[in-house]
Amino acid sequence: MGEERRTSTGNRQDEENDESLSLGSVLTSEGFSKEDEEFGEAADQALKQRPSFSIRLRLILSFAIIFLLPFLITLWIMHTLANLQDKILFLEVADDYKVEIQQARRFEKNYLLYGTNLNDALEHVVRAEAIFKKYEDRFRKVIGEDALDEMAQNSRDYIKILRNIPESQNERPQMEKKLRSHGALMVSLAQKLTEKERVWVQEKMELMRRVPFIFLLLLLLLMILLVGFLARHILNTLNRFIGYTQRIAAGDFTPITPARRYRDEFSVLALYINRMVRALDRHHRILVESHKLRAMGTLVAGVAHELNNPMNNILLTASVLQEDYLELDEEERKEMLDDLVAQAERTRKIVANLLGFARQSKAVVETLDIRKILEETVELIGNQLRVKKIKLHFDVPEKLPMVHGDHQLLNQVFMNLIMNAADVLPEKGEIKIKTSTDQREGFLAVDVSDNGPGIPEHILSRIFDPFFTTKPKGQGTGLGLSVSRGIIRKLGGYLLARSTFGQGSTFTVLLPITTIPSMLSARQDRERKH
Repeated sequence: MGEERRTSTGNRQDEENDESLSLGSVLTSEGFSKEDEEFGEAADQALKQRPSFSIRLRLILSFAIIFLLPFLITLWIMHTLANLQDKILFLEVADDYKVEIQQARRFEKNYLLYGTNLNDALEHVVRAEAIFKKYEDRFRKVIGEDALDEMAQNSRDYIKILRNIPESQNERPQMEKKLRSHGALMVSLAQKLTEKERVWVQEKMELMRRVPFIFLLLLLLLMILLVGFLARHILNTLNRFIGYTQRIAAGDFTPITPARRYRDEFSVLALYINRMVRALDRHHRILVESHKLRAMGTLVAGVAHELNNPMNNILLTASVLQEDYLELDEEERKEMLDDLVAQAERTRKIVANLLGFARQSKAVVETLDIRKILEETVELIGNQLRVKKIKLHFDVPEKLPMVHGDHQLLNQVFMNLIMNAADVLPEKGEIKIKTSTDQREGFLAVDVSDNGPGIPEHILSRIFDPFFTTKPKGQGTGLGLSVSRGIIRKLGGYLLARSTFGQGSTFTVLLPITTIPSMLSARQDRERKH
């Protein structure tokens, strides 16, 4: 149920969806039924049985994911930097190896052309061989086992040829050819080695330049996903609980049932809200009873004055009849007996109305004549109005459309509205009761107006709130209007208020008109089944 929209100059308008309220779900003084208690306990049990997935755990996981991404990126960067460092060092070694091979080739050419620098060529190739052996494992990782064996074999053959070439004069042309071939192959392999490592280093450096932007993009996407997740699971749940509180404030004490597949801190909150609602309902029933007892006390005081007159008449007539019975003729006796019967009937009617108002019973929705209900209510409190010298204008036609509602509850509502008006009026104030059918289609309107001080604008929006009262301490519980509005809304109607400060107030009760009795009976049967 939505909250009412209130204005200081016009009627309070209830939300449109209030029109779908069930006529059978009437607010009674009994509060929660046994079925309601069982349903509440079942809702609590369902909340407890959900698997636990707390908000704390979700927050920890969310921040862990946020931390994990930069942590993994950092590990990757550290690993890549370490590899880059190794590759750069290896490139330096490979360059040294290639330089030594190239130097050996230059001295080799000098020897072949001029017959000099053979020892220099041997010295450089031996240095290259030493570098190769020292970093053999790294070479193997870069170029593979087959290429490594090929390089080693070429290096050994090259050294062997350089050492044997001076002694092999007959085979010198063939040896020179092999020397050139092995030397060229060694240089080629060294160049491929360094070139391959440089390409790898360049690719990694390019990737390292892109990683920060990729990381920022991933972090942004991750934060958007996490914010959406938290908003959906926390903020949406908070909004749902705001709706629960509004519903409870409007008087709907239906327990909160599970809305998700798991249990978290909100589930615990829902459990305590359900317990609070049941406790509030118990206290509400007590306060409503207290309010009704207070109203009954005021009513009984007025009824005592109302009963006093017919009882005095009965006593006086009975005394005269007893003392002068023999002296009275038959017609005078009959007249006095008729007077006794009339006064006794008047007394019985007052007591019956009082018992009808005080009777505790379940609400029964039926077709009612609103004029009769208003007449009964006015008759019950007529003496209080006369004592305060308040003038009552009863502008209610004889023929009105029938409405559906509960007789006793409507008596209670109109009694409360009239008594509230009487409480704020000075002597010789005026109360006017008027009915109409043109305020809202399908509804009969009953206006209870007074010419009292009116309600200030800043208070008007709160008069229907439970426990809010403007009466002096000890003279009001603040439940009268709240309970009355709950009764009328549960009957499918509306209780509206408008007021002009300093000029008076008008409370309007809108009750649904009974147009097709058979439909009402069918609806009542369905309500009783449910």
